[in-house]
Amino acid sequence: MRYTPILIVPFLTACSVGFIKFDNDPLVRATYAADATKSSVIAAGGKPDSEINVPEINGTCINYTLKKGEETMPFYVAFDKNGKRKHYGYISCQQARAKGVFSQ
Repeated sequence: MRYTPILIVPFLTACSVGFIKFDNDPLVRATYAADATKSSVIAAGGKPDSEINVPEINGTCINYTLKKGEETMPFYVAFDKNGKRKHYGYISCQQARAKGVFSQ
């Protein structure tokens, strides 16, 4: 038991480092803004890879693929009917729906 922290800490650090790498991306920074809207996010990130309707929030969700060197990471942003940001994360819209994010 006394070695458990030694084994867990590197694992947790490795998982979080992947996300941190993309936190300075203009798209991600625009999404983090308190007043983020669909138009401000698209202005920062360009044309999304795809967009789906999300009836659960009466809005839409856009998918991006973030790139840094050879690494890529999915990123989604969901908006209500007024274009205000509701949800976002380092997964796809489809994965967020499967996890029940839009039902919360």
